[in-house]
Amino acid sequence: MATKRITLQGRIDLGGISTPFKLLRVARRRHVHVMVDDEGELLVRAPWRYSLDEAVEVIREHGRWVEDTLRTSRAMRRKRPALVPGSRLPLLDEQLVLVVHQQAQIPLLPEMQERKEPLSKGTDFLRSPAGTVYRSKQRLCVEPNRIGFEVLRELLEGWFRQQAARFLPERLDRLAEELAVRPARVRIRSQKTRWGSCSSDGEISLNWRLVLLPSELADYILVHELCHLRHMDHSSGFWSLVATLVPDHAIKRERIAALQPALAL
Repeated sequence: MATKRITLQGRIDLGGISTPFKLLRVARRRHVHVMVDDEGELLVRAPWRYSLDEAVEVIREHGRWVEDTLRTSRAMRRKRPALVPGSRLPLLDEQLVLVVHQQAQIPLLPEMQERKEPLSKGTDFLRSPAGTVYRSKQRLCVEPNRIGFEVLRELLEGWFRQQAARFLPERLDRLAEELAVRPARVRIRSQKTRWGSCSSDGEISLNWRLVLLPSELADYILVHELCHLRHMDHSSGFWSLVATLVPDHAIKRERIAALQPALAL
């Protein structure tokens, strides 16, 4: 049974600026969590009976952190490439050209007309209530059901998350063999601040955005998490193990940090 939830809209004065926020009330939730999402929106997750006035108060309690985080998020968004037709989107070591059109306005591409198998059987195809995404050679074609940046982003995130589920566990398995380790479980997630994590029970969680990185950088993150199956800390032993597989791991971390703000998704 789906968890009952409702979203309310509110505003708060932060540093003299009227700032919108969302209050997400969730049934059976016990704790209040103030966060800034990937789009720079201020969000309060709270128990079902939490009010907008209470949300305003809890935001004020975290006022300095909220203002600093919103400022950082907006700066990162300004560096982010625009999602417009013709944009190039990375998929590991490939570059795909974004094609956007409304479903009723565009004829099938020639290679689509020649395809004998239904497109929905392919792993490069995604259909959702928001529209359709499919890959045609080096083009990533999006057919949204309605116009809007949020719809386009939702569809692209869904498609890239599908690719992450396709590629990342396979790459992780190959690297795990080199280390002679085996994760208890692998999950593809949308973590806000981490590329990956490893729990004490051996479960590895991977951020779907790893497929937006070059493969050598994505593989470093996979190695990093696999090494936690041997060392559940960042001790000298952990870093020594990482260095045996990725000698230039410090340089790779710097490259990832430089790339992260410029990712389109």
